[in-house]
Formats: sequence, C-alpha cells, structure tokens
Amino acid sequence: MKEIKTTKARKEQQDVIYKGGNFSYSFDENWGSLPQGLDNLPFVTGCCDENEIYLITRDSHNPIIVLDSDGKYLRSMGAGLCEWLHCIRVTPNNTLMCVDSNCHILREFSKEGELLRNIGSGQPSASGHDPNVWFNRMKRGDVVPMNIAYDPYWAFAESISTIQCAAPPFNRPTAVDFNSKGEMFCSDGYGNAAVHKFSPEHELVKTWGGPGKEPGKFLVPHGIRVDKRDRVWVADREGSSVHVFDEEGDLIYYFSPETVMQPSEIWSDDDYIYIGERGGITIVNMDMEIEAQLGYFYSPLMVHGLFGDNRNNLYITNLGLPVSYNHLRRLKRIK
Repeated sequence: MKEIKTTKARKEQQDVIYKGGNFSYSFDENWGSLPQGLDNLPFVTGCCDENEIYLITRDSHNPIIVLDSDGKYLRSMGAGLCEWLHCIRVTPNNTLMCVDSNCHILREFSKEGELLRNIGSGQPSASGHDPNVWFNRMKRGDVVPMNIAYDPYWAFAESISTIQCAAPPFNRPTAVDFNSKGEMFCSDGYGNAAVHKFSPEHELVKTWGGPGKEPGKFLVPHGIRVDKRDRVWVADREGSSVHVFDEEGDLIYYFSPETVMQPSEIWSDDDYIYIGERGGITIVNMDMEIEAQLGYFYSPLMVHGLFGDNRNNLYITNLGLPVSYNHLRRLKRIK
C-alpha cells in the first residue's frame, strides 16, 4: 500500500486570477515583507510615489509604515502624533497629507516623518451628529434592539441618521485629494455629510453635500479622488453610490446602488478610475464607460482602502469580515 500525500503549501501554490473585460490581475492576499510585530497591524489604506509605498495603520506607535516598491519594509514614522488615521495622499508639494479622523484634523508630514502642519480646529463641527445615539436612546426609553449587546456597527449606523446638515470642516473627515491646480478636496464623512474645497493655501473655499440618499447627497462620504480631468469622485459607502462633481461642486455623473456595491475608496491613473467596493472593483475609463467589474459582493476583494502604483498594480486593504484585515493585498496587472 502506498499513501498519497499532498504538500502543506497547497494554498501558496495556487494562482488566483481576477479577470474582467481587458483587465487581468494576479491576486496575492498577503503581499509585502514586514518585521515581526508589524506584520499583523490593521492596515487602513495607502498611497505610492515613484519609489515608495506609504501605509497607514491603527497603531499609534506605528501610524505610517513605508515600504519600497518591492514590498520591503523601510521605516515607520509618526509615532505619538496621530490617533486614528483614515487616509494618506502625496501632495503637490511632495509631502504626505493624512486624515486623522477622530481628531477632526488633517496632518501634513514630510516624507521623512516630520509633522509640518495641522489643518482644522480639532473640535467637531456642528453637523448634528450624535455618536452616542445608541446609549442616549436607551436612556430615553426609545426603541433599541432587545437582547443585543452593544454593537459598534449598529451604533454607527444609528448615528448617521442624526446628521442634519453639511457642516463646515471637520467632523470625523474620511479622505483627501488634490486637483491639478493644487486645490484640496476633503470628504467629511463619519460625523458629517459634506465635501470641502480648499485653496492651495488650505483656506476653505466652499462646502457642499448634505445628508440624504438622492444624487449629490451623502450618507457616509467615505472616499474621495480627483481624476486627471479634475473631476471630483466621492464614494458614499453606506449610500452604495458614487457621485462625480466638477471642481465647483456641481454634480455631473452618478453611479447608483444597482451599479456599485458599497464603495469605500476610489483611485485613478492617467487612463482609468478604479472604484473599490465591498467585494469588487469597478474600472471606468475617462469617457465614463465601465470597462470591467472584478469580484462580487463579499468576495476576497473586500476593499476598505484602494491605491495603485506606476506599474499598473493595485493594492487593497481591508478592515472587515469575512476576510482577515491584517494583510496588504496586491493585484498584479498581467494584461
């Protein structure tokens, strides 16, 4: 009798390919090389320049981690300077702009980790948002789910309904990006329902949005991206929609819940816009035509953060079930 055995490395020997339209990617669910102690951090999102990858985490001791373009760990920075980072972008001045959501502040760093400035008062603006609505309803004797222990996801969903207006900056901002003129756009989404436009000198120019489900309104404006034509894309995660504005805040395109699945973040290059969703990525060309849709609802392509490099690769970070949130995932373009 001869026993037939297989290797324990069966999973590592598989090639997982995502293909849609003319786009094909090889999927690596645990990409990059991090030292022990940093290899299981909850990554939020990231961004790239020509040579390095900048990741943000929920670890206040290592809020920003830098990798080289091959995924090798280089350094961490920002220790003790950030509380709850949610977005990072390379600015037109070749610095890093970070969104510190719970502090209601944007923080600008040099690429070596020096804190250059804070933008925002650090106090939540008056949007009407009540983050403690769950407990306050219980105290008032209002209806809350019975026999359910406190659940932060339910509590967050309840708190969205308390937002009354598009308030000034900031109330738990979510993302930031820049247009070709150096103007800055920020989605203010966890405690507000707004998009803010700032001058290159970081002075507020205007605010638009407001709570609602109709086009141009938001439930949770979670991600923002300015494409090469200076159109402002906003991912409304809980509204399961994408809103595209011109630079003055006029709505010009809208993706409904029938098209996108709880979009969290948007990235773009010179040719395409990539919408990261709850289990997939929708790829749109600059003429606003959908070229491909990868994945499906709650597939392993669970996106919280999405960004790309100059080699046509995409990177995914995830902060929720059903897949582990502790790894950086790469989609390597093969076609």
